[in-house]
Amino acid sequence: MRLRSLRLTNFRNLRRLELELPAGVHLFIGDNAQGKTNLLEAVHLLSAMRAFRAETDAQVVGWEGLAEGSPLARLVGEVERAAGPLRIELVVTAREGAGSLQASKTVRVNGVPRRLQEAVGLFLAVLFTVEDIDLLTGPPALRRRLLDGIIAQTDHEYLLARQRLDKVLLQRNHLLRRLRERAAQPEELAFWDETLASDAAYIVWARARAVAELDRLTRETGPVLGETEELRLVYRPRLGPSASSALGGPVEGLAEGFLQDLRRGLRHEIAAGMTLLGPQRDDVEFQLAGAPVAGYASRAQQRSVALVLRLAEARYLQAVRHETPVLLLDDVLSEMDGRRRARVVEALAPYEQVFLTATDTSPFPAALLARAWVYLIFAGEVRPATSPAAP
Repeated sequence: MRLRSLRLTNFRNLRRLELELPAGVHLFIGDNAQGKTNLLEAVHLLSAMRAFRAETDAQVVGWEGLAEGSPLARLVGEVERAAGPLRIELVVTAREGAGSLQASKTVRVNGVPRRLQEAVGLFLAVLFTVEDIDLLTGPPALRRRLLDGIIAQTDHEYLLARQRLDKVLLQRNHLLRRLRERAAQPEELAFWDETLASDAAYIVWARARAVAELDRLTRETGPVLGETEELRLVYRPRLGPSASSALGGPVEGLAEGFLQDLRRGLRHEIAAGMTLLGPQRDDVEFQLAGAPVAGYASRAQQRSVALVLRLAEARYLQAVRHETPVLLLDDVLSEMDGRRRARVVEALAPYEQVFLTATDTSPFPAALLARAWVYLIFAGEVRPATSPAAP
């Protein structure tokens, strides 16, 4: 799979961009804050349908365009894949509302309007940034979001269940607080309990399978990048005893166990005014040589572990979807010694298309530069610098 062309209008500081993108390595060079990461974010947005750095969708709409009365960003990607070509057009429209900028997104695939969830993962891209270290050391919500993003690209039912979960939890938690205030009856929970148990069981079941496979792939990928200590991923679901005992079996048994645990723990949830069990409280622990990465590994180790994780993600998507995703690597070689840099460059070979960013070309070996398309980025403008040398 590869991105044949990219068209951007008013996306962050990239006012107008048109790039034809052959297969191979594409290297974007520029100082900080010139638009390198913005470009990778745009490519990733066409895959995930959500911006990885934005707290709200409105943030991707360029401020200059907003000031000039153009409150939208448009992204168009032409994709080549085994199942046939794709043209994905995503429009983010900003508007004033509730004292701040709000936004809406619309997407067309091959000219036909689609729901956003239907477009997730049609184009596969895996993004590494220096912020991925936060996945290892930050709050559990970041790791849950990581799992959601990976699984959603391979399982449409998971995406729907994950979207329903937030709505069910909102309603159920509201009802629990009313029960605490003696303003509702316990029987009113029945519908929400059954719905929650069904969706929560599917999410936990899918996450357990995905983490098990990612764990295997990270153990295989670590040595490729020269890691001598074994990296492990351990899934930590928040389940009661009945669901825990059913975790290794079919999803239907897990749902029944989850429902039993909800009923058993009702008194505690009423007192807390919130749902205490379920995937909204899951976590994933990263271990290096048996010790938690958070708090024990150095920053250099954490950066390397985060890259191993992303390469494992790419292999996971390839195994499930039978397509090689596009790799997006933001400033990947900085803070690495020469041995690790060489290993990373070798690991890029299986991928049909790779996008790299850096402040200069010095970290890259001559052999890679000779076969790369190199671009210079300054103030949101992208200019081709060199093409691959003729074989």
